[in-house]
Amino acid sequence: MTMTTTTQRLTPEDAPKIGEYWRGQGGIYAGIMPDYVGAEPRFLIFAAEEGVGLHWGGIGSTEPGAHDAYNGAGNTRALTTCWRSNHMHDAAHFAAEYEKDGHDDFYLPAKRELDVAYQTIRDSFDETDWYWSSTEESKTMAYGRNFGEVESPSLFKHTEGRVRPVRSIPVANSETQS
Repeated sequence: MTMTTTTQRLTPEDAPKIGEYWRGQGGIYAGIMPDYVGAEPRFLIFAAEEGVGLHWGGIGSTEPGAHDAYNGAGNTRALTTCWRSNHMHDAAHFAAEYEKDGHDDFYLPAKRELDVAYQTIRDSFDETDWYWSSTEESKTMAYGRNFGEVESPSLFKHTEGRVRPVRSIPVANSETQS
């Protein structure tokens, strides 16, 4: 599967209310990922469907390019193109292969992208389970999130968890649109 980059430019006025399904965009609108470390603000759209019982994978080693807390697309690309056969990353592959409403640019969200969902659409997630992010912590651990009351920022990579694919769209400045 080839990950595509969305070139569509939408303004905040184009977005539905947070928590609503964004018709034609493939999922539930979670809000705008703020501009961090020089990255442009992006709309976050989480799939309504999810994968269950998936492992992060690659326990025992680290994956170059999968440590960014803000760039889930980049992390996912690193995880799905890993050349080592013993490093299957089921969570990342599930997210990267997800398609909805004609969009195939979904990915496994980074740690901070999951944090946005926790703040804005928490009720859309199962509060009793663990959701993987694409952000690796160490050779044995990766970051994720529980949407209930459990405060554990990371789990062992071989633990089963859920995956909620996400896609993002750059936010166009409405003042520069003609």
